[in-house]
Amino acid sequence: MSTKILPIRKHIHDCLKNFPWTSDTQFKAIWTYVDHQLAGRGRGRQALLRAGMTDFSDRSLEYQLRQANYYLKLLNEEVQTRSINIDRRRIHQLSLDDTMNQRFGKSVYGAAHQYNHSQGNVCHGQTLVDLVRSTDHVLGVKFQPYLPKKYLQRANGSLDDFETKIEQAYQLLEKEIWQLRHQGLPLTKIWTSMDCWYACEKLTTFVRQTGTNFVQGIRKNTLCHWFGQTARLDQIFNQHDKWYYRTDTHSGKKTFFQEKTLNLVKYGRCKVFAVRRGDEVRIRYYATNVLKLTINRLLERLKVHWRVETMHLDLKERFHLNGCNSGKDVLNLIHWRLCYLVYFLFCQYQHLLHRNGEKISLTRLLFHYQYQYDEERAQRYFSTPFRRLKLQQLLVTS
Repeated sequence: MSTKILPIRKHIHDCLKNFPWTSDTQFKAIWTYVDHQLAGRGRGRQALLRAGMTDFSDRSLEYQLRQANYYLKLLNEEVQTRSINIDRRRIHQLSLDDTMNQRFGKSVYGAAHQYNHSQGNVCHGQTLVDLVRSTDHVLGVKFQPYLPKKYLQRANGSLDDFETKIEQAYQLLEKEIWQLRHQGLPLTKIWTSMDCWYACEKLTTFVRQTGTNFVQGIRKNTLCHWFGQTARLDQIFNQHDKWYYRTDTHSGKKTFFQEKTLNLVKYGRCKVFAVRRGDEVRIRYYATNVLKLTINRLLERLKVHWRVETMHLDLKERFHLNGCNSGKDVLNLIHWRLCYLVYFLFCQYQHLLHRNGEKISLTRLLFHYQYQYDEERAQRYFSTPFRRLKLQQLLVTS
């Protein structure tokens, strides 16, 4: 990696400034909020006000953020549409998943006791259903907040606006597939991937009807037709049968697998893989409607799908997705939209560097951003040239 400081902060600033906001004050409020979040000097609006790095009061900052809610939605769509250059030779994969932010308090927007799949327990928090569109890099991110029945019953007294996670995932998937088809991408180049929590008849039937492909994780108790009878997958794939293996060229680890073409009760005729990685005892099952899919192609699709999991980790640890301390609906939506927007801008800047032969992680890019933030703040508060020189030497050597 080059030792020069990359102008990532200027890139984010210009992307926000070029959007036609209603006023300069609105842009300044958005930029101040985003800049403070990325600098890592505290989370949320109150941390920004306590730091004394803004001329906005609490009421004026909240007012400007509320007024910018609709414009942020347009900005997300405009930035992602403008930066996408369709390569019809590559496979475009749509990865579905959800993530949860643990929150406390009954009045918090969208929060209720829910089962957390990643931790395997029940906790009180907010859930976001999201979708990542990617090839060899991220091309777009979309999300929808999931409002549980308990929250709607407590907040509205009715369940009129209730939507399941499957319905929200269906809406995200339908819109993305329509956009890809409208842009002229061949149907065989559109893939959908999801884990076993989203594997359902509604989504797989929709993907089949559109003529696109899917690969999804399925449970071991999934039923299929087997010689005139109904049997589970773990009964058909015998762990004592012969296992084939493939060795990863990068890590050297072996992936053992069995494959069969089966008629699943819910998902129709699919090719099913039983996969066991390395020394693991657990066997994972994956199904696809592409009957000629090989194990190498399957592992490629699973590797691309893993990008949605790394996105959740980056959003929480580096872009503070769970950093909004307000319980109000609009402020939570604004915070989430800004987090997903900034993550996408960082991924696009990272891809531009990769095309120029410079590989750098999002963590290092964030360090470059924080360096520029600290340098500008130091130049603002250290007015004398002697102090600026000392601070510059300190930043370079640290």
